[in-house]
Amino acid sequence: MDKNNLAFTLIELIVTLSIILIFVTLTLPNFNIYSQQLKLKNDAQKFVDIFELAKKKAITSDLYDQSCSQFNGYRITLDANSYILKFGCAGVYQNIQTYNFDPNNTSITGVGDFDFPPLGLNINLSISAIRFKNTAINQCIDISVSRIGIININNSLVSC
Repeated sequence: MDKNNLAFTLIELIVTLSIILIFVTLTLPNFNIYSQQLKLKNDAQKFVDIFELAKKKAITSDLYDQSCSQFNGYRITLDANSYILKFGCAGVYQNIQTYNFDPNNTSITGVGDFDFPPLGLNINLSISAIRFKNTAINQCIDISVSRIGIININNSLVSC
């Protein structure tokens, strides 16, 4: 056996590294798009979860502040880059938690308030459609809200 045949040649290493580099270059942009799509879907799902949480807390009259004697329910306030879960007592709503988005990537259309009164009676929903947009990939996900507070997320991404 010849000792010179036991190693790789420089040409073989260059060809192998070139092939690997080509595959990485072709798959990296698709991975970035996929990760942005996943982030958009997760942001929308998180909003739906908080929406359902506020609705359930209002229906069960779950008091955030135990000293509250005049419970008004819960509210979600939407603006372009965040939404806020609020607790209502005696006509005043105090912030419980603010959920912010990356202002460079995600924004919301359909701003306003969702009010959930105690026991779920007379729900005041001024918004019937919400759109989450990821500007990095220019895709959106739509959420619809019925007048009685049923929320539906359309998991298919659309170009916007």
